[in-house]
Amino acid sequence: MINRQGMVKMEKKKNNRLLITTLVFLAVVFAITAVISACSAYNKRMAEEKLTEVDFYSMQEFCGQNASAVMDALASGKKERLEKQMPGAEGIDDVMGFADWSKADFKNAVSMGAGSLSASPDENGMMDISEKFIVQAGDDKYVIFVETLTSRWGRKNEGVSSVGVTTYEHFSDLNYDWAGEPDDQSVLAGKLRWKK
Repeated sequence: MINRQGMVKMEKKKNNRLLITTLVFLAVVFAITAVISACSAYNKRMAEEKLTEVDFYSMQEFCGQNASAVMDALASGKKERLEKQMPGAEGIDDVMGFADWSKADFKNAVSMGAGSLSASPDENGMMDISEKFIVQAGDDKYVIFVETLTSRWGRKNEGVSSVGVTTYEHFSDLNYDWAGEPDDQSVLAGKLRWKK
């Protein structure tokens, strides 16, 4: 038989559990409400955003980061690492097999500078920026073209859209007027955004 003191203790425990459960439930509801409110405010700000100037500084940073990741992928010799930079892109095998990239001196690659081949962002704020690098690999020199896609007028990095490779000799024969286009002496992975 349970005495009165035992019943009071059981009732207190039950009330404490109910109180703790209620407080946890309220905390979870509050957190969910705060997250939904923050997401809604962010989406509203983004929808109302009116950008008029290209953030070329950010575009150059994104281009440099992406080019470095591409060169690391080539140096690794692992196709999967380049695929990670360009999900679903065609031509990755061609780029990986174009040269023996394990012999390439990527640390001393010579950049020809970054720039956009588009006059301005499209109606969705998307714009390309690309950079060419001259890389020595064994006895041969190659030119690597890395094109990066940005959105929000250059404020967001959308990743690598294409990687082109050719020999330095072919690049020179074209009077340095090569921007990743595939031909009988060049290969391309992905699609050239600037040609769209």
